[in-house]
Amino acid sequence: MKIEDWFHTLRNKAQTIEEKWQGASEQERLQLAEQLFQLRQVSDTVVDLWLQFEEKLSNAIRNIKEMEGQLPAEEKKTDQSKVNAESPKVVETKKTTVGKKKDHSPETGPYEPIFRRGEGFYHLRMFQDAKKCFAELVKKSPDWESGRLYYAYSLLLCEEKELAFREFRLLARTAGSPTIVAISFNAIGCILAEEEQWLEAAQAFKTSLEIKPEQEEAKYNLALCYLRDGDAQEALDELEPYLEKNEHDWEAQMLWLRAAKLLHTMDQTVEWSPPKGLQLPTRDLDSDTLQEMASLYETVGNYHRAQICYHFLTERSPKDGWTWHGLAWNTWLIAGTKRALTLVKKAISLAPENDDFLFSYGWMLLFDGRVEEAIKAFRIMLEKNRDNRLGQSGMISAYEKLGDTQEAKRLAKKFLEDAEPYVRSLGYFHLGRIAVVEENWRLAEQYFQRALPFAEQLWEIPIYLQLCASKLGQLELEMQTELVQP
Repeated sequence: MKIEDWFHTLRNKAQTIEEKWQGASEQERLQLAEQLFQLRQVSDTVVDLWLQFEEKLSNAIRNIKEMEGQLPAEEKKTDQSKVNAESPKVVETKKTTVGKKKDHSPETGPYEPIFRRGEGFYHLRMFQDAKKCFAELVKKSPDWESGRLYYAYSLLLCEEKELAFREFRLLARTAGSPTIVAISFNAIGCILAEEEQWLEAAQAFKTSLEIKPEQEEAKYNLALCYLRDGDAQEALDELEPYLEKNEHDWEAQMLWLRAAKLLHTMDQTVEWSPPKGLQLPTRDLDSDTLQEMASLYETVGNYHRAQICYHFLTERSPKDGWTWHGLAWNTWLIAGTKRALTLVKKAISLAPENDDFLFSYGWMLLFDGRVEEAIKAFRIMLEKNRDNRLGQSGMISAYEKLGDTQEAKRLAKKFLEDAEPYVRSLGYFHLGRIAVVEENWRLAEQYFQRALPFAEQLWEIPIYLQLCASKLGQLELEMQTELVQP
């Protein structure tokens, strides 16, 4: 019998027991429970045999490589077992892999079978079983540093963070291996980062790098902490040398793009040069990186490169409406409505429930002078939800185009009653634009000042404020000129 058929038979037995259980009598359930127990024994035996086979196979491959001279020098200094030190994915921190130093971790002795068994469970991602093995090992051999490191990561991956944190702290203070100390500080930083304690996490990553400067994972994690704490320039300073060595690391590329975008919003005069892998959008880039790159290019006004990013994304994800919407929007900014409408219709057909796409369609029509068609699009949105702020914003702009400023004001003032500060600012922004149309510059300036806290989202506000200041200055100058005339 093939091994696949044997496992298929075992799966069928387990399924049959599950199906029979509900309708079984008390006596039948005892028999079914006995069968389950037997299947569990079979499973444990298979795992044990597999671990023995895996260990023998790894040793054989390693020894043959060593005999053939194919084993790298660094690897010869370490045991074949590696610690896959996974860090919490919630904060996008990097994984760490390190070998066990022979002079710090006893590799033979009465407890080695426990270590091998736990290691096997760990690499099979059976972390609860791994935790039990390493807990036993740590109790019997507390100085086995690699075993304690495995134990700490098993705890972490079983969501027992407080116990894991305590074990990492103990290793960071007492371990004789600098590598294990560095990995422990990196893990401490990951746990702190998950709690959004960015300053403390950054210090842990810095300590890790002081002990082991070549640890790339801690460099990435430190940059992530800087960015999450709002220190965009510090994040870029860490990421640029990292990307020189890890040019194709898409996670680091994304992080660099986010840091560059944040820096631009804080200081639009700053100049920066993208790393080599991000100087031009290419098809080789990861989808998430292309999306971040497009967002950055849109922020800095480089719509041609953003358009290229979205073009690649539509090739890769042709059934995702957002890729077509991004391509449509940037095409509209570059070439106008005629070329963009077909693309935005494609986005709407793929995601008809997405109001953002319908709003963009109406907005393009509005600025092409097709006001009545635009109003139809905005009304469709309001028929589904009369309080839809996008639809109302479109109608306000349409009324402005039609010269009906009173109706535009009526709609805009509804925004001022909203509980959300951003929506209220949007209302002030609309009222400011209407005041500009009416050439009431003093009132317009007051409205735009009220909307100023959200200038990052409403980027036209500083431009309107400059226009108001200029117009008010001209009016004051004209009044002074009139006063000095005979």
